Amino acid sequence: MKKGKGLLSMLTASALLMGALAGCGGAPDAKGEASADGGPAEGGKNVSAILMSLNSDYWHMIESGVINGGSDFGMDVTITAPTNEADVTGQIAMIEDQITAGANGLVLAPCDTKAVLPALEKCKESGIPVVLIDMDLDEENRDLRATFIGSSEYAAGEMVGQYIVDNFEPCKIAVIRGLAGLPSHDARAGGMRDTVTAKGFEVVTEQPADSERGKAVNVAENIMESTPDVKIIYCTNDEMALGAYQAVEGQQKTDDIFIIGFDGSPDALKSIKDGKLGASLAQKPIEMGFKGVEALQTLLDGGTVDSTIYTSTQIVDAANVETFEADLNAQMEKAAAAAKK
Repeated sequence: MKKGKGLLSMLTASALLMGALAGCGGAPDAKGEASADGGPAEGGKNVSAILMSLNSDYWHMIESGVINGGSDFGMDVTITAPTNEADVTGQIAMIEDQITAGANGLVLAPCDTKAVLPALEKCKESGIPVVLIDMDLDEENRDLRATFIGSSEYAAGEMVGQYIVDNFEPCKIAVIRGLAGLPSHDARAGGMRDTVTAKGFEVVTEQPADSERGKAVNVAENIMESTPDVKIIYCTNDEMALGAYQAVEGQQKTDDIFIIGFDGSPDALKSIKDGKLGASLAQKPIEMGFKGVEALQTLLDGGTVDSTIYTSTQIVDAANVETFEADLNAQMEKAAAAAKK
């Protein structure tokens, strides 16, 4: 990859990927092929990846990982998702559609780990192995999935907390989080909070913005009004972090408030490079999607997988954003090429 392509190359790859997917007659599979009815291409297994949504860079990166996995392992994977992360009913309907269609296997990022249980019971009764990514079931329900693949959300939150402890003196921190009660965002916030409060920092508020950029603008504005001396805003996804920055910039407080996101999305990386967002906890979603397909292939071939497979995480800030972005660029471009075949 030529030096200097940076985010433009990555966004071009992302655009190619989405354009290739949109151009298919039915739902895309992991090779960029689709049958007219959205099923697998001729000769492939009827395998599906159902994500929480496809409305953010994070989910498009998981989508890229699924495509790369399908390409590398020669599997045809249909990728679908509801319109947003709150559309639990829509996602359950998609799972039930796959059961009816006789799916051989399913990679799933559940919108709601409790509401999805009856559908997963049906998968188990039908002999359909389910690989969960991004969010796991409660321990008592884990017999309904073959494995969980993702980062430890709490440990990732602890990593954010340690970054704060290592780089700042004790100060006031505000948290803007995803949907209230969503376990993944509980853990992301909790790991950070437990780490920093043990070192004398004060978490003054934790407010939901439902993982949406626009809502985070309003929440951040309210936080600055109620707590004008807040020094750090930690958002449990990058969309909210970008919204928080918009609010901070509007109040001309960019020199006073450091914003940390979560996901390592392309927009967040660009913002970090531009000196806006301070940092983001990168979850490696492409790796997550890839390993989901890899685990499903192992299961369908009669093999076994570990009950939990953790993917790596890292803090990305101005010091390492160029290197991180170059690797992400290469993976996105690979997925775009596979989707065009």
